[in-house]
Order: sequence, then C-alpha cells, then structure tokens
Amino acid sequence: MRPEGRTSPSAEAGFTLLETLVALAVLGIVLATLFRLAGDTLVQHQSRESQLRLALTAEAALNAARLGADGLESGGWPADLTLTVERQDLAAAAAGGLELPAAAVGDTLDWLTVTVVDADGRSFALAGIVGRQRP
Repeated sequence: MRPEGRTSPSAEAGFTLLETLVALAVLGIVLATLFRLAGDTLVQHQSRESQLRLALTAEAALNAARLGADGLESGGWPADLTLTVERQDLAAAAAGGLELPAAAVGDTLDWLTVTVVDADGRSFALAGIVGRQRP
C-alpha cells in the first residue's frame, strides 16, 4: 500500500502541456533568429560576389587596354555586363584635379576609366594610366 499524499511515479514523470508549449515557443524564436541571420549572410555574400565580379571585369578590361587591345567595349565580356571606357589625355586629367607627379605627365600616356555595370544596376569603376594608342 502507498502512503497517503504520495502519487505514483508515472504521474510525476514527463512535462506538463504548458512547459511543452513554452519550450516550443522558445525553440521557434531561436530558429527564426537563426534563419534570419543565415538569410542576411546569404544576401551579403551574393552582393559581395557581384561586386567582386564587377571589379575583376574592370581590372581585366584595364589590363587589356594596357596591352593594347582594341574594341574593349564590345568584345569578349559577359553579356549581362555593360562596359564603358573613357580615355582622357593624362595632362588634361592632371589639370582637372588628378594628383600626379610632374614627371608622369607626358604626351605618351592617357588616363583610362573603365566602368562596368551589371543588369541589376550595380557598378564598379576603375581608372589607371595606359599608354596612348598610336593611330
């Protein structure tokens, strides 16, 4: 016989419905926070990947110009990217506020600005000194 006031061991085992609901609510909040962080991280990664792609394309175009390639705006770039190349006389660029050593300004160099724009409107511009194209 059992002493009075004592319940059976099976009645004390387990959780109440309220404890289970509280645990599920806390778990839901934690999971929602984790999914939000993971989603934000994915968006940041995609944005950085797009920016890196634009930067690498601009750098490749600038290097191609330094090597004397013709038709930079039209040839060989991914179809979803728009490439704009602006060539300016280096002396005129220096007169316009570009800080260069006096020895760098000559009649054989140009200031080249390459701007790459993707389909989403993100852009990246890279500029540098290149040798003047001979006619």
